[in-house]
Amino acid sequence: MKLTHVRLLVSDFGAAFRFYRDTLGLACTYGDESGPYADFDTGDASLALFTRKHQAETAQLREPGDGALVVLQVDDVDETADRLRLAAPVSRPDWGIRVAYVRDPSGNLVEFYSAIPMEE
Repeated sequence: MKLTHVRLLVSDFGAAFRFYRDTLGLACTYGDESGPYADFDTGDASLALFTRKHQAETAQLREPGDGALVVLQVDDVDETADRLRLAAPVSRPDWGIRVAYVRDPSGNLVEFYSAIPMEE
């Protein structure tokens, strides 16, 4: 098996699309703001958006919740948090990273992280 993408189910497609394209700066590789589907480049696997309405045509959906979150590695989580006006990142030495969080317009949790520099 190979992970090709993660699909987020969204209620307001246009708002979600603009969040990932304009706010986070991800490049859209398929689809556009009108939906109902779009892919964004995130490296080896892509991040996809799909309307809950269209996904419900093929699978029974539960209410949205915190069953999963999108995790994005960045070069400098402090700079990313400043740019996006997020709460200050938190150091997690036990994980070896600093983390900051935001929710997209549909309530999906997004984590940004960067490694804590190793002391010499």
